[in-house]
Amino acid sequence: DNIGEIASAGADTFVAGSAIFGNKDYSATISAMKSAINA
Repeated sequence: DNIGEIASAGADTFVAGSAIFGNKDYSATISAMKSAINA
């Protein structure tokens, strides 16, 4: 939920196990995370 803010603060490594595997569509979840990081 806050990956964009964390990336903006300078982080470049993220751990998101349950955020990804807790959803049925892994690809969509990862794409959304990448979009949030690059926003």
